[in-house]
Amino acid sequence: MKTSNMCSTVRRCPGLFLLSLVTSLGAGSIATAQDSSASKTPLSDAIREASPDVQVYNEHLIILSSPWMEGRLPGTRGMELAREYVERQYKDMGLIPPVLDEETGSYGFRQPFSLGGSTEFVDQKMMLGDQELIQSTDFEMTGLGADAGITAPVTFVGYSVGKGPDDYSSYDEDDDLSGRIAVMFRFEPMNEEGDSQWRERGWSSRAGFSEKFNALSERNPAGVILVNPPGTNDSRANELMTKSTRLMNGVPVFMTTPVIAERILQSGGDQRSIMEWRQLADSGEGGAVHIDGPMVTMQGRRENIPLMGENVVAVVPGRGELKDEYIVIGAHLDHLGMGEFGSRSSERALHPGADDNASGVAAVIMLGQSLNEAIQALDEDQPARSILLACFDGEESGLNGSRHYVNDPLFPLEDHALMINFDMIGRIEDNRLSISGSGTGDGMAEWAQALYDDSELDIVVSESSSGGSDHSSFLNRNIPILFGITPFPLHNDYHTPRDTPDKINREGAVETVYLFHNLAFGAATRPEKFEFASSGGGGGQRGRARNMPRVQLGIRSTTDEDEPGIRVVMVREGLSADVSGVKEGDRILVFNGVELTSRRDLIDELMTVEPGGTASVTLIRDGKEMELEIELQPRETSDG
Repeated sequence: MKTSNMCSTVRRCPGLFLLSLVTSLGAGSIATAQDSSASKTPLSDAIREASPDVQVYNEHLIILSSPWMEGRLPGTRGMELAREYVERQYKDMGLIPPVLDEETGSYGFRQPFSLGGSTEFVDQKMMLGDQELIQSTDFEMTGLGADAGITAPVTFVGYSVGKGPDDYSSYDEDDDLSGRIAVMFRFEPMNEEGDSQWRERGWSSRAGFSEKFNALSERNPAGVILVNPPGTNDSRANELMTKSTRLMNGVPVFMTTPVIAERILQSGGDQRSIMEWRQLADSGEGGAVHIDGPMVTMQGRRENIPLMGENVVAVVPGRGELKDEYIVIGAHLDHLGMGEFGSRSSERALHPGADDNASGVAAVIMLGQSLNEAIQALDEDQPARSILLACFDGEESGLNGSRHYVNDPLFPLEDHALMINFDMIGRIEDNRLSISGSGTGDGMAEWAQALYDDSELDIVVSESSSGGSDHSSFLNRNIPILFGITPFPLHNDYHTPRDTPDKINREGAVETVYLFHNLAFGAATRPEKFEFASSGGGGGQRGRARNMPRVQLGIRSTTDEDEPGIRVVMVREGLSADVSGVKEGDRILVFNGVELTSRRDLIDELMTVEPGGTASVTLIRDGKEMELEIELQPRETSDG
């Protein structure tokens, strides 16, 4: 059964909020946003002819994935605008704010929590002799090293490769950099086209900062100047990087433009161009070259800025004897900003996150409206559970918002009857939607199947839970879950700047909203709640659920700029990786003989292995390469 025209009363709100954004941001931003929208949204005619609900969904989606939201990275003004937008929707629906501010005694829609902190670089200064260079134009301090306060001569060290193919090395055996600043090229020796000499595609592990800085640290430099080599065939070669993982203890690392690096290297009288210095480094001849010119000064320090996340939550009030039980409907609001972390693209550009996860947040907002109206329309003597809407923060960095919620719940966890989660419901193809977790509640699979059969969608059912998204935090606390996502494998635009709103299947997403309205409303008015089933329903899978890995590694991972493989950012206790000795911070280079360049590569390989088998991995830990055999457990409640 559909719930048609379910959101007509809220249709005015997105437009009003958009108008306030336009007013506050100014005409220059308006033109930019309009140009971007016009070039990427050829769907305008179809949207005008669509149903009111599709139009409402479209408005939420466009705003949440617009350039104004800056990719919704926690700590940015764009993320705050996204929070304000969701909060505005809650207020206009008349929903209840559930978060008590103990200092004021008032209630609000924000549940704050710590996301650790961010690093800013302050008091930066760089000089060549008595000539002061310009920050952000000529140089930047990076997070690769320590605080800076040195004045020293410089030494050119090429690509800082300790040992490469065919006895290549950037150093002679007796090279010593004590008291000197090393000028080091990024990447590795190149051919005339600016590609690697050692690999047909991309860069080898020797281009990674770990190996380069290990070779450098053995020679005791006082500081490092990092430079993009001229003529490099890599999209990152025109940027001054700043944020990165520290790899040099006690040694500052700055980055300069090739123009400034050339000026520094020529200051000792050698008038070779920066390209000629690159050609010298490409050849592997010469070892370290001391520059007897003016000293270079490097100054600056790190300053840790506390970073707070905020879940944006609201309550649709229930009634009668069930009102103190809760159904959570959630989706993560955060995304990757400009691709500062977690991006599958080398391009540092806006990551709109239209599918991941503006598509899910738009569904949460619409369900708040429709379920509020449906519960208010019930007969006075009809009990109903309350609905907690939750747009979680910090999901991309490790399920931080949902984990905080279950650790500090707004209501007793035993009163949470069900958690429904959306993560990427915008790229439905062939009318297929994946729903997992129906076996996590006793009797829930059979109950839900009747509603699946009534839907316009072709539901790919997995009774066990899948996907390392926010529902996992609730599942770990023995709360039944239902998780909606487009079927695996994920599209190639996932975690890239290409995840744009023009690619969203709005009609399919609205059909998803209709289905989950009926699921949530049915669960809210059902006399008994579903008791948690720890087995998760076993292997009751149908349809394209077979395209998901049948094993679970139990990690969350990310890629890092200039580093090979994938870095482990979380290891789930008791699962395959943990039991086999994988640790947080490990960098997995090879899985079963396949070099990993992205998390997608890992998922593809997990698809090929069987539960109970083993996989060999090559990883780097604390700068040292090591091998592990991982015993692969069957999939139950987490993804790879």
